[in-house]
Amino acid sequence: MNPYPHHSVRKVIDLSGVWEFAFLGALDPDTLNLGTVAFNERMVVPQAFDATPACAGKRGVAVYRNSLRIPAGTIARMRFGGVGMWCRVLIDGQAVAEHSGGYTEFWVDVPRSQNEQRELLVVVDNQFSFERSPLQEEYFDWYHYGGITRPVYLHLLPESYLRHATVHVLDWCTGDIEVALDLGGGAVESLALKASIDGTSIFDNQVSITDQKAVIRLQTPDPQPWSPEQPTLHTLHLHTADDDMEIRFGLRSVRTNGHEILLNDVPVKLKGICRHEFHPQFGPAQPPALMIADLQQVRQLGANFIRGSHYPQDQRFLDLCDELGFLVWEEAIGWQQALRHFTDERYLAAQEQCIDEMIAASINHPSVILWGILNEACTDLPESRPVFERLLGRLRKLDPTRLITYADHRREKSICLDLVDVVSFNMYPGWYYGEIEDVLPFIRKSLDAAHKLAGEIRPFIISEIGADAIPGWHDAHRKRWTEEYQADLLKIACEEMMQNEQITGISIWHFFDFRVTELKERVLGRPRSYNHKGLMDEYRRPKQAFARVKAIFEQS
Repeated sequence: MNPYPHHSVRKVIDLSGVWEFAFLGALDPDTLNLGTVAFNERMVVPQAFDATPACAGKRGVAVYRNSLRIPAGTIARMRFGGVGMWCRVLIDGQAVAEHSGGYTEFWVDVPRSQNEQRELLVVVDNQFSFERSPLQEEYFDWYHYGGITRPVYLHLLPESYLRHATVHVLDWCTGDIEVALDLGGGAVESLALKASIDGTSIFDNQVSITDQKAVIRLQTPDPQPWSPEQPTLHTLHLHTADDDMEIRFGLRSVRTNGHEILLNDVPVKLKGICRHEFHPQFGPAQPPALMIADLQQVRQLGANFIRGSHYPQDQRFLDLCDELGFLVWEEAIGWQQALRHFTDERYLAAQEQCIDEMIAASINHPSVILWGILNEACTDLPESRPVFERLLGRLRKLDPTRLITYADHRREKSICLDLVDVVSFNMYPGWYYGEIEDVLPFIRKSLDAAHKLAGEIRPFIISEIGADAIPGWHDAHRKRWTEEYQADLLKIACEEMMQNEQITGISIWHFFDFRVTELKERVLGRPRSYNHKGLMDEYRRPKQAFARVKAIFEQS
């Protein structure tokens, strides 16, 4: 299952499979002597090495080895879908790239050589280090895995090639689009370019190139809009003399009108869930079969909306959301950042890199309607506002066509809500504070605060709400930790969302139970080292709340 863009002329080699592997333990990767590493183990790529029995729960440095066959003198690049948490890539013993963040796609240029047989080493470190991986910390309320957790592809390229193409929908009704091209390789002043959409040739001309970039305007033959009810995708195929690129896009618009989100000018209620990339056997390395199974269960729930928590999503998952008609909120990595983060330029630069890589990878997905940042940050402090202005401004600059938001848990104390298109509040009445009878008044109080602090009426999403339920735990008292209590609480929240016209949507926390940090001060409140707020357990077996929410979501 290769993510888009696809290629038919360009040779692309999927490097998924079994690689040579060595886990070396807790050490500084800068002190590593690669010449002494014995590759006595094997590891599947993609996979989280610390989700496998041999390395379960271990933190340290691991090394992957594979061989590449590249024709002599050929330009080659590797596309890494994601490596957690930090990595260094070496070709023939030469370090050519480093990357951190774990959840974003990045490209590595392979140095040219007259040798056809090349050695690829990937040094991976899943130890917590602010110096190496400033975006991931142990206190975060989900488990951070290590390894090459998303696919790797080798691209063999001509002297001048298509590096990236972005499809901007100018008019979803007429099918008028604009395609922004970014070229790689040798600089050129013009390019002979052919373009077809859905197999129909629509462009064959010489294109002027400035600074390796160009923009062309195209018309989609037989334009069909994309929506959750009819997720029609069009395919753009770009051809040069010796390269090509195939991109899918959807004709749709998203905007706000007061408290409504309009998709193709029609109001839409976002009935959804939050979803981590997790499974007990695979960690965050989701096989396509699991992605499809999850989406089938999202559909069975009657949901149309998925919040990708709390990091950029696997491109293969977003491809499926495009195909199946789910609406997606994708966000840069973050969880309860404090003032020390917001005053550290290294952290802010890493956030900007994460935003840049997220948008570059996902901008052509019609399913993505919301960009987000910094889940549950300290938005009540004056120092936070310049940070949110900077990062939200970057989102707007890179993609002005989508809505922006962030999940705020300071709520009535927040000073940044006027910066977003959609106000999103995380709230846990009836769980962390108050009792179940407080859920409804708390939601309505939060809605009033959102309207007041945002400065004008904006769409409002309950971005997190829920209660822990131990799978199979039932009690006549129907109190905390029982499946009954969770179902009762979510019934109140979901019914209010469906009935209250001023609430645009909900993303229930969480779709399934998932592993959390092993820090003692946190895990003592997380039985089995799991967050149990899932509508299902970690193996996707539904709890009572699943059926209760399903009955409400299916009312419209």
